[in-house]
Amino acid sequence: MPKKYLFCFLLLISLFFFACNSTQTLDNQPTNITNNKNPINTETINLSPDFKPITGQIIYIPVYSNIYHSNQQRSHNLAVTVSFHNIDLDNSIIIKSVKYYDTQGNLIDDYLASPVTLKPLASTNFYIEDSDTRGGIGANFLMEWVADKKVVKPFAESVMISTASTQGISFTSQGRIVKEF
Repeated sequence: MPKKYLFCFLLLISLFFFACNSTQTLDNQPTNITNNKNPINTETINLSPDFKPITGQIIYIPVYSNIYHSNQQRSHNLAVTVSFHNIDLDNSIIIKSVKYYDTQGNLIDDYLASPVTLKPLASTNFYIEDSDTRGGIGANFLMEWVADKKVVKPFAESVMISTASTQGISFTSQGRIVKEF
């Protein structure tokens, strides 16, 4: 019996030793998030004045840069990632604009300097730091996309997260179509 316990003890110490020697951390992971005027996985294009889209939408995506807690006495800051997915298997789409508005409906940022294309099954995203609370409790994005042929309609959502102290919260919001072309 003592050999059995000794073996288990040595196994536990070995597991602990090797688990604690991991050199990979979350902070070392590369990110594919952008806040500049050239979002990832896209190519800037110039639309000709005679461009006539066959289909398109304006999508509303709710985001929350902070939320209340403790009877609205305090707020909790959140990092926001807005993702836009082209779920068409064969066709690219054109993203004409991505605009960020605050709780009062005031424009905070226009994320695109000019239209961009998003290839089939590609996605792009836009990020707001948890320290950036300009949007407030009821912030939102409006994304306009078009295509020169019929396509599967893209998917837009936002993910809000905070990992302050030993607690973490996260939730998502899906985009809603507010206008269709």
